[in-house]
Amino acid sequence: MSTPPAASSVPLPEGVALGTVHGVDALVVDTRAARAVLHLDGAHLTSWVPAGEADLLWLSPDSAYGPREAIRGGIPLVGPWFGPGRDGAMQVKHGWLRTITWELASAALDGEDVVLELVTPADAVTLSGRAVFRIGRELSVDLTLTAGPTPLEVEAALHTYLAVGDVRRIAVQGLEDADYLDNTRGLAADVLGADPLRLTGSTDRIVDAAGEVVVTDEVGGRRLVSSPRGTATTIVWNPWDELVASMGDIPDDAWPQFVCVEPAVAKDRFVSLQPGQGHTIGVTYRIEH
Repeated sequence: MSTPPAASSVPLPEGVALGTVHGVDALVVDTRAARAVLHLDGAHLTSWVPAGEADLLWLSPDSAYGPREAIRGGIPLVGPWFGPGRDGAMQVKHGWLRTITWELASAALDGEDVVLELVTPADAVTLSGRAVFRIGRELSVDLTLTAGPTPLEVEAALHTYLAVGDVRRIAVQGLEDADYLDNTRGLAADVLGADPLRLTGSTDRIVDAAGEVVVTDEVGGRRLVSSPRGTATTIVWNPWDELVASMGDIPDDAWPQFVCVEPAVAKDRFVSLQPGQGHTIGVTYRIEH
């Protein structure tokens, strides 16, 4: 006999249903304000479509799903380390938050918004997580990480894949003149220019900036606005054709369809937590024309 999903005992408000998406358990939101899909695996939002708009999020058609799989696309919750960790020794890239099954703690309506709260299972001893999704005409995601019985140095990120018409024709505003580490050049230190960032090749930059970022999507005819909180850096990533061929869960021709703009506390901007202490990183998205 299969175990019922952890969400099944929580009352769901109108417009929210527990269903099966890509063969796994997910919460499906369908209200007048927005549609969305939130997977219990990884507390992973894979779609947010506000009324009258196209999806903010890109999701790979070749992504894997299920226990211990990292979904490619949407908003992966990265932590408690970023990449291979600050010392480069972690075998599991980007930590374990995105590969465990979270539990639904509450679901409610607040005006037009659906508010969903997911938590890590009780056996997550060294660190507990709480993720709150406010889904409506805007989207807000807040991730709180709380240390267990021992102090921790934590990295975390909201690894958002923004859907764009053509990554070669976007402009990223809000990072001008900022210091950054270039992960395509061994974390070499550099400084961005005074103009909006335009991507011209494989990009993996950890930018020392934590303010609002606006992605102007020329082909899609819209602006994607990211307003972070509790963060210290913004990571901009796209593999380009140079790296996508080595990635089994992204089609070789799909790299122009997204850009990752990630609010984060990463590398030397990690957060030190004492036992029982927590830190929240969050972001609110809206679409403008």
